[in-house]
Parts: sequence; C-alpha cells; structure tokens
Amino acid sequence: MRIKFLTTRSVLLYLLFVVIAALFWCFITLNRTIQQDLTFSVEYVNVPNGVTMIDKLPKTINVTVKDKGSSFVKYYFSSDTKIKIRFDDFADNGLGMFKMTSVQLRNILKKSIGKDATIVSIYPESLNLKYTTLPGKKVPIRYDLDIEPDLKYVINGTTVTSLDSVFVYSDRRTLATIDEVYTYHVREAGLTDTLRRKVVLSPIAGARIIPNVVDVMVPIEQVIMKRKMVPVSVRNLPPGINVVVLPSTVEVSFLVPKSMFKDDGRDNDVTVVVDYNTIDPASKNNKAAISVGEAPAIYKNVEVGVDSVEYIIERH
Repeated sequence: MRIKFLTTRSVLLYLLFVVIAALFWCFITLNRTIQQDLTFSVEYVNVPNGVTMIDKLPKTINVTVKDKGSSFVKYYFSSDTKIKIRFDDFADNGLGMFKMTSVQLRNILKKSIGKDATIVSIYPESLNLKYTTLPGKKVPIRYDLDIEPDLKYVINGTTVTSLDSVFVYSDRRTLATIDEVYTYHVREAGLTDTLRRKVVLSPIAGARIIPNVVDVMVPIEQVIMKRKMVPVSVRNLPPGINVVVLPSTVEVSFLVPKSMFKDDGRDNDVTVVVDYNTIDPASKNNKAAISVGEAPAIYKNVEVGVDSVEYIIERH
C-alpha cells in the first residue's frame, strides 16, 4: 500500500486558492448593502450644577443601520462610537423635563454614522425624562422586616441598619406629600445565623431616592437550657398578714442565648410568685399554686420545676 504525501508546492497552491476565495468573498461583502446593529455610548455635557435626574439618562443608544459593508469596518476597528448630547439644549427648566424627539436623536447620530447610511431604527426612540434642581428632602426610613429564627434560635440584640433616613428628590408638589419612605417587605424564616443583607427601598412615582439600598443586620443566636434557683415571693398580702412558703426557693428552667449562659444577670431577673388571693385560709389543703412572675423577654420557655408550695399564714 502506497501512502502519498502532499508536497510543499501542493500545500502552497491550496493556501493560495483559499486566500483568493477569502479576498473575493470580502470584496463582494464589503460592496453589498447590509444591515447591522450598533451601540453608541452617550456623554451628556453642559449639565448645570445642582441638577438631579429623577428618571435615568440612558448611557447607550442602540441603532440599526443599513449601509455598505465597507462602511462598517471602521466601527469594528474603532472605539469612536460615542455621541455627545448638550444637556442645556434640550432641558426645559420651567417643567423640569429633558426632552429629545426622535428626529433630534437621529440628527445627532447621523453625524457619527455618515450621510450615506440609513438609520432603520433607534432605541430609545426619544427621551422624555424628569429632573429637578431642588435640594433633596431628608425623610426617615420605615423598615418592613418580618424575621423569624429557627426554633432553637432567637433574635438577641438590636437590629442594625446602615441608615435611618435618606434624601428624596422631586418637584415641590411631590416632595410635600412625602414624609417617609419604606423598604420592600423582607420575610425570612428558620434562620440559624445572623442575617446580613441589602434591602431595596420601595420606589416613589415621580421621585428619586438617594441612596435606594440600605444594609440590615439582625443578630441571630442559638439558645441553650439554663437552670437557676429562684426565691418564691407572695403578692397581694393584706395588712397584718404574712405568709411563709416552704420551700422558699424553687428551680426555674429557661432557654437563654448561648452568649448569656454564664451571665447570672440580676438576682430578680426571674421571679416566682404566690398570689395570696388564690389561697383559701379555710381550706385544710395548705398548698399554694406558684407561677412565673417576670422574666426578661430574651428568656424563652420559662418553667418552674414544681407547681405548688406549702404555706403557713402568720397574723400579727
């Protein structure tokens, strides 16, 4: 079996035909009318000091152009695809509006594209944007947070926010109706770790909020069981009456944040009480019901080890 190898001359001849075909294809393509989508970046000049845009100025204009293929070469190899728009030429200070018609946009683009090109379409077709020269109005933020930790976790500490107020920009009539702004509703459940997230402020029609995003931190901590001995006190004692309870202290259990486990707190942070009004002095049963009086809100599932104690009524 004979194996034929291509000679150097054959390879060169093949490559020559490829180059000729490519040049022929480019010649036909560059002289043919084609349609292409171009993107122009926009630079706004002569913007007066103190202007705040309510509606966002577009940073780019998308243009569909029909022209000879050779005309598009400059766009592929050139970074000069930027147009400049003089803000003061199209601003109406009386209405606080920046307006450009489709014809005005086309005329500006035409200078960059060339007189022989045909603009098929542009996007956006026109500009009709609101702005203001008034200073911003400082208003408070109302946080709409619905945070629920997992069963063995609690919110331990104060919710920290990056801002308590923001500035709102608009016309005088709109600003007069705005006294506060709200975040979007935030719902988080089953949390087992501190929540940190950015929260977006709910937009207001015809106004701009700066900034419109705030940071929120909600401290979440695991809880563990803790027990302590607590003295029993008697409430609602009438004059001349004293009640002695046995035992005088009882064990109380509760769930506490892990960081607070070694903190004994105040001696009276948890109270256990007997209400004298529930005692029947004529009863032969000298048992009095006990219940939890006060406990810090951070303590969960506070329970007393016994439901009653014995008592002795003393009169003096």
